[in-house]
Amino acid sequence: MAGGALKYRHLSRSSSHRQALLRNLVTSLFTHESIKTTWPKAKEAQRLAEKLITLGKKNTSATRLRAQQIFYVKFHFIPPSPLPTESPDDLTTPFHVKHPLTHLNTLFTTIRARYLNRPGGYTRVLRIEPLNKHHDQAPSAILELVDGPKDMRFHMTAKTLVRERASEGGVRELTAKNVRKVTRYRDNGMDELEEEVRRMEKIAGDEEVRQKAKWKVDERPREGWKMERIGRLRQKT
Repeated sequence: MAGGALKYRHLSRSSSHRQALLRNLVTSLFTHESIKTTWPKAKEAQRLAEKLITLGKKNTSATRLRAQQIFYVKFHFIPPSPLPTESPDDLTTPFHVKHPLTHLNTLFTTIRARYLNRPGGYTRVLRIEPLNKHHDQAPSAILELVDGPKDMRFHMTAKTLVRERASEGGVRELTAKNVRKVTRYRDNGMDELEEEVRRMEKIAGDEEVRQKAKWKVDERPREGWKMERIGRLRQKT
């Protein structure tokens, strides 16, 4: 076929099914800041999420209308309240009310302010082990918003800083480069990183104490412990 590679992944679905799937994934991404799905779905949803954030940065009436068309709107089925001249038995058909446009407000306020100075790269796809290990073992991934509260690279960089600061070699050049990357477009990025480092140091200290208490070696002699156990077994018999 002329043209070579496909322009997008079909995901083994029809056009309408594929669009509904991607809209659902992107809506979940802006709700939870991070989602887990298969690798091909994550890559296709990433393209749509990047376009949505670009629309949010423009912040015009046209971009608001376009973003509203992409997001899924939830519906709550609520029975109508009876009029004074009607009885509740006459009202058998419920009607639906639109959920407040929380995703649209989040896009044009929180997300827009977060990425206002970032030229691009608002999302990140990270490969993980297959979510469905016992069946098809499809390649899986995490799709997340960069510089958000669930930014995995930010947390992993803080964890690396905790380990390297405690070592003799100190912080490596690669780690320092990653620190500059994860804090470059964050407001008060270094302060947030240091706060995360302190939190992880506390977690590491608590875990070390817990492990020492769990694996504490019994100070009794080994042979004496064996004889004591044999004596207890004889008493039971």
